[in-house]
Amino acid sequence: MPAAYFVLHNRITDQDGMDKYIPMAVGSLMAAGAEILVVDEDSTVIEGSTDYPRTIVIRFEDREKAMAWYESSEYSAARELRQASTEGYGVLVDEFVMPG
Repeated sequence: MPAAYFVLHNRITDQDGMDKYIPMAVGSLMAAGAEILVVDEDSTVIEGSTDYPRTIVIRFEDREKAMAWYESSEYSAARELRQASTEGYGVLVDEFVMPG
């Protein structure tokens, strides 16, 4: 089963809320066995355009573990803080596995 990546592109709209969110989120991620790969506050857009300067990439063992973390009671309160403190979007993607 391929690894899964939670990729967020956003902008902080409430720094105080984010300051509360980060330790809650990191604790839940560590408990879920996730690995934070990227936190970039000023991503360089080389194609297209976006109004969201932040990029976060988090690796999970697989999609099932990613969704279990995202829907967990441990992450629920943190997720609400993030959603209230940022604007943007997140996607869950699977790692590419070479066919054959």
